[in-house]
Amino acid sequence: MKQHADIIVTSVEDMAQFSDVTIRKACKFYGISKDWYYAQKRKIMCSTSLFKKCYRQYPNQLTLKEVTDIEFLVKDSENSRKPITTIYYDAIRKNLIGCGITTFRKYANALGYVKQKPIRAKAKKGFKTSYVFEWLHIDITNVETIKDGVQKVAFVKDNFSSGLLHYKSISAKAGSLFIKELLKETFEKYNLYNHTKDIYILSDGGSENKGEVLSWVKHINAPPVVKKIIAMTDEFPFSNAMSEITHSIYKSEFMGGKHSEDQASHLTSLDTFMEYYNHHRYPCRLYGKTPIEIIKGQDIDKSMFSEILKQAKVNRLDANRSFNECSAKIGCNR
Repeated sequence: MKQHADIIVTSVEDMAQFSDVTIRKACKFYGISKDWYYAQKRKIMCSTSLFKKCYRQYPNQLTLKEVTDIEFLVKDSENSRKPITTIYYDAIRKNLIGCGITTFRKYANALGYVKQKPIRAKAKKGFKTSYVFEWLHIDITNVETIKDGVQKVAFVKDNFSSGLLHYKSISAKAGSLFIKELLKETFEKYNLYNHTKDIYILSDGGSENKGEVLSWVKHINAPPVVKKIIAMTDEFPFSNAMSEITHSIYKSEFMGGKHSEDQASHLTSLDTFMEYYNHHRYPCRLYGKTPIEIIKGQDIDKSMFSEILKQAKVNRLDANRSFNECSAKIGCNR
């Protein structure tokens, strides 16, 4: 009986449907109990479903089309180095999918999504802030080019939005004058001299973050209080992990471990990276907003896609309850 359970269950269903008798009576004709019939029916696996569950019995699962759409996203070479949150929010904003991020991650992993993991140092302790431009992170990293050697790159990053405000690159020594000019350009670009709230600039304790930088901060004559802070000190025990993460994203996720040909192509890559990071990358804590949208004043909205998800659930239930592409009839209530 166990070996031929699928045939028996199908025969009972056929008899009940075409002879207009109850399931209980059909089971009696076959000499089986109703409990055995339902127990075997629940065990039936659908070869069409990714998780082997009958679409009609489990209508809440993603439809066959939704699974196909996620598979396309997962296997798209353009997404090979992107974090799963960016793939998800980019797709839902383009109305390509209609499920929650937890469900998306579950199906993506089952379909073979594996994000390339760069070799990183152990994560250091960080912190979060409460408004845009409150904490600005800055740090220098070395970037190799094939023909023009090492380039020194520094980004100014806003903590609240996770956005990149500005960058500067130089092939010569990057001292405190280099960092001061980068910060001055950032303040001018975003009119921070007229900002009404306090601004804190966080860096490590390197000499490039002292000298000219401290002198410039000291002589700022503007409404906000601007203060320079050194990470991993008694004054500020947290790390400058926000800057370190940016460097890793640029080198691993964006460049894929490759190097620019020369200084000119290196600068072009930095411009493209700024565009990608601020406009097309979706940090998990922004719930589908891009960093540039938060910088420009939009609020973080956890319920941004709630109506889309509700309607997608209704559509999914309708589609799965009327699913008729099973290779076997078993498990589908007729």
